[in-house]
Amino acid sequence: MEPEDVTLRLLQGEPAEMAALQRVIEGAPLYAELMTGVPPGPADVQSTFTILPEGKSYEDKFVFGVLLGGRMVGCADLVLGYPTADTAYLGLLLISERFQHRGIGQAAYHHLEAFVQGWGTCDRIRLAVVRVNEPVTSFWERLGFRPTGETKPYRYGPVISESILFERALKRAVA
Repeated sequence: MEPEDVTLRLLQGEPAEMAALQRVIEGAPLYAELMTGVPPGPADVQSTFTILPEGKSYEDKFVFGVLLGGRMVGCADLVLGYPTADTAYLGLLLISERFQHRGIGQAAYHHLEAFVQGWGTCDRIRLAVVRVNEPVTSFWERLGFRPTGETKPYRYGPVISESILFERALKRAVA
């Protein structure tokens, strides 16, 4: 796999996209079970498109397919201006399990960062790692994310944990 083989496509919620996204989510059952306590289901795709932080609108939310050679193998969810106007919130970067540990997630993140920088309004990206999924912390730290010191309660069905917030400052373009 070459980094140029990984691309992003902004999803519009069309039926073919939703079916491909469903395959991605079903291809990561360990993540779903860690985060929700149950295997992935059909409602997970819809919630990827509809869940918004308080005070945000769908104009601020962007759902991407992560493509490898044109095939969707992952997804990502970005929210512009959350929790502050100069911050982009990365709600999800998920790669199907059979495609993990190949550099796809890292390449996808770099594309997402470029997208955020293109907005011209954000100087940082923020994300949360739920403690039940703490092994992914090293992935984010290798990409330059650092804990903010903030935590928030996390509860989804039977899963009770807490979220650890991370941020990464973005480089400013030189004019």
